[in-house]
Amino acid sequence: MNGVAKGMILVLVILYIVSPIDACPGPVDDIIVLLLGIAATKGREALED
Repeated sequence: MNGVAKGMILVLVILYIVSPIDACPGPVDDIIVLLLGIAATKGREALED
């Protein structure tokens, strides 16, 4: 995955976590989004190598 795509995923994850609009109250959905963002970037790196 190139640097632009990684940066976009990082920015989107941060915007979702900071955003006052959430899918469900509490930090549960924020943690899930954070883990999905990490998994998406790690999974792509493994496939490219």
